[in-house]
Amino acid sequence: MKKVFCLLVFALLAQACRAGDDPVLLVVSGKISHYTDPARGVYEFRESALMALPQTSLVTATSWTPKATFSGPLVRDILNKVGAYGHQAQFVALNDYTYSIPVSELVKYRAILARRFNQQPMNVARYGPLWLMYPLEQMPDSAKGPALDAKLIWQIDGLVVN
Repeated sequence: MKKVFCLLVFALLAQACRAGDDPVLLVVSGKISHYTDPARGVYEFRESALMALPQTSLVTATSWTPKATFSGPLVRDILNKVGAYGHQAQFVALNDYTYSIPVSELVKYRAILARRFNQQPMNVARYGPLWLMYPLEQMPDSAKGPALDAKLIWQIDGLVVN
């Protein structure tokens, strides 16, 4: 009996360690039809799930960084994965900053949720875990400026589909 108990404790500890190696980076809620946690009505993306989606790389400079490579899944692919049926995407940052953007705009400009900056995973101290990024150098001049900068949300950990 003691051996079974020890094995059970070991299995639970191993599972906890694996979860620490594969943290939840993004919680999606709102108007979605697929869930990882139906009781809470959310889809939690662990790092491995985000990295399993097709990855897109953008080379661009921002108001805060020199020209760099940003990599991550298209927001469109994340919304498809969760079965989103709303028209607005409200991004939520760790500091509770929020910004809503029409889904049609995110799809049109092929916006990504960047996980990597110059091939390195972003941590909280360096804009992570996720940074909403547009292909800035391909954007029309009329779309650039402070209004676009406000949409480049970093430290994203939540997405609410409305």
